[in-house]
Amino acid sequence: MALSRSLSTGASSLRAHQQRFDVISNNIANVNTTGYKSNHVNFAEQFNQIYKYGSSPNENEGKGMGGVNPLMMGLGVKIGSITQNMAQGTIETTNRPLDLALQGNGFFIYNINGKQIFSRAGAISRDKSGNLVDSSSGAFLMGYNLQLDADGKMVKDSNGANVLNRTLKSINISPNIISAPRQTEIVKVSGNLNSASTENSERQTSITIFDNQGGAHVITLSFTKTANPNEFSMTAKLDGIDITLPNDTVTFNTDGTINSPLDFTLNASDLNTALGTDVFDATTPKNVKIVLAETGNLLAGLTQFAGPNTATVTEQDGYQAGDLNDLFVDTTGKIWGSFTNGQSEILAQVAVAKFTNPQGLIRNGNNFMEVSPNSGLPNIGTAGEIFPSTLVVGGALEQSNVDLTEQFTEMIITQRAFEAASRTITISDQMLAETNMLKR
Repeated sequence: MALSRSLSTGASSLRAHQQRFDVISNNIANVNTTGYKSNHVNFAEQFNQIYKYGSSPNENEGKGMGGVNPLMMGLGVKIGSITQNMAQGTIETTNRPLDLALQGNGFFIYNINGKQIFSRAGAISRDKSGNLVDSSSGAFLMGYNLQLDADGKMVKDSNGANVLNRTLKSINISPNIISAPRQTEIVKVSGNLNSASTENSERQTSITIFDNQGGAHVITLSFTKTANPNEFSMTAKLDGIDITLPNDTVTFNTDGTINSPLDFTLNASDLNTALGTDVFDATTPKNVKIVLAETGNLLAGLTQFAGPNTATVTEQDGYQAGDLNDLFVDTTGKIWGSFTNGQSEILAQVAVAKFTNPQGLIRNGNNFMEVSPNSGLPNIGTAGEIFPSTLVVGGALEQSNVDLTEQFTEMIITQRAFEAASRTITISDQMLAETNMLKR
């Protein structure tokens, strides 16, 4: 019966709008889901029945017939596609160091049961083994760990910074990690020795330095005015023990700037001899350089002006071993550890994946997505470095990008369309009833 066609057409509309409402409901349900990306339903004609294909014009010298269009009738509607809105969600500060958000395109990379998956959600926890994992599922966060030598020690670059192993692995920050001690190699002196000092007047200053094992030692420098103009004698002690210096006098120019020496070196072997131990590295060796001034910046070093004696050992570059105190993440995804010895060291780096078509990713629950045939393979790099337009925000989470105003508007439109489709079915039923009454 021809009227059954209107019933099936109306039913297709009910089905399509019910599915659209399912998508809207899911969007609203995930309005507070971390990193959630909303979906949008696009409709398409289901089918068109062609009754006539039409004809082209047949005209000759003003006689004949014009063209006739095809005669077609639509037979309903269907879901054409469900597109993912990958727009940036609001980034909300949580002040929890391992909460991570991405500003810009890209995804965090996780691994669960050997399978690589992707997410915009970065609520990270550190388990008892030191692994960084997704807080809800336990999936391992992927990135780059420290490069270790054959003895398991952290490899350092020429500047003393930790080196990362650029092999993508689950990030692990060992519960037993420490900041290894650093032997003092540079000691700097600055301040003034009074040009009006009388003979044998002395200025003494000291600072704590560290040996190769992180042991603390006090080095004391003494400057004593000699009988010669613009000259001071210099002596040094380590833990109260006299040390032989390569230069035992300091001379100044007539303008008060230092003449010589600008610096001198204390051999590690001599320090060990003075202490009667081998705590300073004399093999590499790591000698201690005492800097009194630097070429091109003499006024910042030791001077001899009229004024009080203020000569002081101002800084040294060694430190003791330290335990991990806290973690924080910078915009490139580098994870820094703050240690009890006052040092901050790179411990790992979070990797980021980008896709040619991120809307083609397949959702599989728990805020995760996986590769599909149309998403393309992941391009893996780091935020701010390989991907300059993407930044990692530490201590924050990306919120859902669901716009409730838009969703409620679509809900109203969907409801009215559903009601209209229901009405077409009701009227079709009434027309069928009238047809059945014709036999009476």
